[in-house]
Amino acid sequence: MDGKITLITPPDFYENNNKSVLFINISDSDQEKVTKYLSEIELKENYNFYVFTNETNISWLLYAVSRSDYKFIDLDTENHLVNVLASYMLANNNFFYQSSDENFVAIINHLNQNRITDINKFLERVFDEQKQ
Repeated sequence: MDGKITLITPPDFYENNNKSVLFINISDSDQEKVTKYLSEIELKENYNFYVFTNETNISWLLYAVSRSDYKFIDLDTENHLVNVLASYMLANNNFFYQSSDENFVAIINHLNQNRITDINKFLERVFDEQKQ
């Protein structure tokens, strides 16, 4: 069985039993890394990819956090809404983050020790069983 990815953005949701991954404010270069990574693996299952980029829909974001098996946030991307909700979101299970601000990381590390320095490390955790 070949898996497929369903890309979901606000205000839409796709209700099913697929594994779900949430990306919050990932950079263009990280989007390219995700695309490259996915082109190099053979998906065995279907996945939902929720993508939140500089949006203002709080309800959608919080619902996506609750629905997703894995979550990734780039804390270096400026978004007031995301900054306000970051500590709440980072306290959730399977939430990974990226930040180059070592002072901020020292604080966040008390809530969440899932810092990722390269999005490929996050993808490896999510798709480790999918590698050829």
